[in-house]
Amino acid sequence: MHISHLHVFPQIHSPYYFYYSLILKIQTQETRKNPPVRLVRLALRHFRNYPALSLEPAPGFNYLFGPNGAGKTNLLEAIHFLTRLRSFRRASRRGMIEEGQLGMYLRGEFRREEGAAAGVTLEAAVQDHERKYRVNGKEEGDLLSYLDQVHTAVFFPESLQIVKEGPALRRAFFDRALAAENPAHLAAAREYNRLLAERNRLLKGGANSDILAVWDRRFLKSAARIVARRQRYLGSLRGHLALLECSLASALGRRIEVEYTAEGTGLSGETWEHLAGGEEDPEAAAEAVLAQSAARAAAEERRRGVTQWGPHLDDFRIRLGTRRARDAASQGEQRLLTLALVMAAAGSFRAARGEEPIILLDDLSSELDERCRGDVLGHLAATGAQVFITSTEAPGSRAGGAGAGRFHIEKGILSAR
Repeated sequence: MHISHLHVFPQIHSPYYFYYSLILKIQTQETRKNPPVRLVRLALRHFRNYPALSLEPAPGFNYLFGPNGAGKTNLLEAIHFLTRLRSFRRASRRGMIEEGQLGMYLRGEFRREEGAAAGVTLEAAVQDHERKYRVNGKEEGDLLSYLDQVHTAVFFPESLQIVKEGPALRRAFFDRALAAENPAHLAAAREYNRLLAERNRLLKGGANSDILAVWDRRFLKSAARIVARRQRYLGSLRGHLALLECSLASALGRRIEVEYTAEGTGLSGETWEHLAGGEEDPEAAAEAVLAQSAARAAAEERRRGVTQWGPHLDDFRIRLGTRRARDAASQGEQRLLTLALVMAAAGSFRAARGEEPIILLDDLSSELDERCRGDVLGHLAATGAQVFITSTEAPGSRAGGAGAGRFHIEKGILSAR
């Protein structure tokens, strides 16, 4: 094997590996209620460039390698879609169906222990405008229940937009991570968006103050609930980022900071967090702050006909040291920082739910040196999670340990190596 192959998937020889293992063991022995969930069998029909595919991955690390355009990312996308019912590449369902076909079918068998009979089987079938989702062979009408069966955390090249682009992508990232831990957050977000749309309709239509006041009471409580949950989640996430800072310190060199800022409050992020997050009843504190924002914005809202405050406008500002990461971090640092956020979210999920999400890493080797990749893989190995990693180059013979899965993909054809 060419020596360059060893640089793509380095052996997990990081000096921090045993440190990760010790800290994570202490951290999870109280919270982990079940062994990690594993994908034990995946079947696809007419998904992207796969007319048909059957995969039985390893319980730990799985390396998917092959030339560009072979279908490696498509396979990660299939696992993600099966568990989250959406593409991490923001593709439509129609866009994921094999060219020339009318529909697609995905099936995944998941187990908590190797060889265990009990588990969960997820199926997703899409044809034209018809969609059917099944859990253990029974059609599932409650999508929240379906989405709470198995969880995945994904990193792919476009993930850097979380750091580089505007607040909408950051809100989406943190809200999805929060909803994975607390499914009620997804329902609350839908209710908030419904109330926001109605409030904007009333403002645009020039509704009188009495009618608007009725809606404002509901809207205010809904907004405060979202803000308080985000604040609590950020508190959890920071603890896991601190652990990762220890393991990635040699690469980042500066502290990772995430600050929640609420537009329209007139407060700095630090002051806002003290007021809305430091009380015994954070929702009541958030509601009081937001009520002041609503009063200040009332005249401007009537003039413009649109809501000028609320969690739909807020941001999670990411800093590396004292500077905004989007301005101060290099491309490689932004990539490592985004990886840290994904892994911290997985750690927060582990602490909250007592289980590991399945980790999907697309093109891990790009713009990260061998030491950084070794640190990342060392951290993931210590968690015990099932991991899928793609690259154009083959892994070394000892990468990921003796039980690692190695799969070559070319032109939609998969073969174990």
